[in-house]
Amino acid sequence: MNYEKDITLTLGQPPSLNKFYAGKHWTYRKRLGDEYKKQVKQLLENFDCFTISNFSLSISYNSRYDCDNSILCSKFVADALVEKGFVADDSTKYYKSLRICYDENLPKGVYVVKIKYND
Repeated sequence: MNYEKDITLTLGQPPSLNKFYAGKHWTYRKRLGDEYKKQVKQLLENFDCFTISNFSLSISYNSRYDCDNSILCSKFVADALVEKGFVADDSTKYYKSLRICYDENLPKGVYVVKIKYND
């Protein structure tokens, strides 16, 4: 799939998947998710709202997390795109692919998310 446009967001480290589901009450998980989505939404404020017909996420990061432990970054970015009205939902109709890659050249604790999309 060829994407015509992209947005790059530089974010902090999300909660790890292990920490997120380590026997914590749902209210704790909700609070962590809401805090991270707030960070994403604040960055999305720099862009005029538009409608995304389909998108792909490419995440580069530098933290101690394994790639699979970084998956919540994807989840919260996709959720924020929906909540801010950029895309109808994060189903396979719209959300086409995900790539997560460790990058030791980034500063510690930094996640760079490239949202590639068609409108």
